[in-house]
Amino acid sequence: MILINSVRMDDDSASLCCCEYYDINYERNHILACCCNCEDLDEAFESLITRQGVTEKNKKGLMMTMKDRFRIPWKGGAKQVAFDAILPIFILPTTLILASISLWWTIFAFTSVIIFLILISSFLIRTLPHTKFFFVWSLTSLIILYVIFEFIVIPFLEILLEENIALSILIFGFLICGFIMKKRTKQLPRLGENELEKGLISKSYYRLVNCSICQVRVPDKDHHCVWFDCCVGKHNQCAFILSLFFAIGALLYSSNLTLTSVCHPFILYKTILLPDDCSEVYKLFELGLSFVSAIYSLVVACLLFILFLQQLLLVSLGITLKDWVRLPLRVKLCLGLTANRPNSKGFIKNWKAVLCWNRYFSSSFSQM
Repeated sequence: MILINSVRMDDDSASLCCCEYYDINYERNHILACCCNCEDLDEAFESLITRQGVTEKNKKGLMMTMKDRFRIPWKGGAKQVAFDAILPIFILPTTLILASISLWWTIFAFTSVIIFLILISSFLIRTLPHTKFFFVWSLTSLIILYVIFEFIVIPFLEILLEENIALSILIFGFLICGFIMKKRTKQLPRLGENELEKGLISKSYYRLVNCSICQVRVPDKDHHCVWFDCCVGKHNQCAFILSLFFAIGALLYSSNLTLTSVCHPFILYKTILLPDDCSEVYKLFELGLSFVSAIYSLVVACLLFILFLQQLLLVSLGITLKDWVRLPLRVKLCLGLTANRPNSKGFIKNWKAVLCWNRYFSSSFSQM
């Protein structure tokens, strides 16, 4: 093992080579020493060998060290690469390629991904709350599905130009709403101060909640959406609901177009087609890849549809997702209608609060 002597930044003004960098302790280090002098790694192995549980502090320290030491050689010094953000770029394409081999590979690949996401989600949220893993997963899914549709499904010559344009409009609507969500969240600190001075946000109506991840005060915070990497509150809840609507529409429409192109379709009503026989999709790689991408789109669309209905219910009731989680099961079975909702102003005013924020931000953007 190569031993690298760490030198303090203040004591050494020499330029860095392509494999050197300054770590989180402001010490000069080398990427070949990524496994050297890692106390958290030693403690983790010792805990596993002695059959003792690894503490949360040790997990966080290990993840921070890994994040700091995961670098690539670069001119002027090794550049840090977020390993958690790179994982989806490799995992998702590999999963779709393996799933396109056969039906059993499809079941195995999708089941493995679901288990992996369940396990890694709780781990990353605890150890790396600022992780970009889920946001990159969303972007990677969007790019891969769109590339497969445009460069593999379209050449089958089964998709009309009008259908492709309609799908592109849905995707564009999703991107615009997602952009508005993140932009409004970034403007929260400045807008929060201005709004409080103008008296437009009063403590009797809006609950300003601090988000430890976004580091902003969110009005009536619903939740922090890791897939969009921003908070959802009154300031962008309308855009969030619209983004879900466009995403569901795009996923369902693209999956239907793909399945009716690679499978034998049947006419449901006039020009509406549905897939009938998909037994031959695994004979060609292109057909199999298109098929599994459509299945992936359907699964994601179903999950988003549940979230979409939940958001409609929460806004109508005037409660947040955190409030909903705290409700007892018997109240949830009644759709929250019997719950104590002190912050609810009624169905119309609850939706008006969301739409008023929407109009305010629209006027703010027009003045920028």
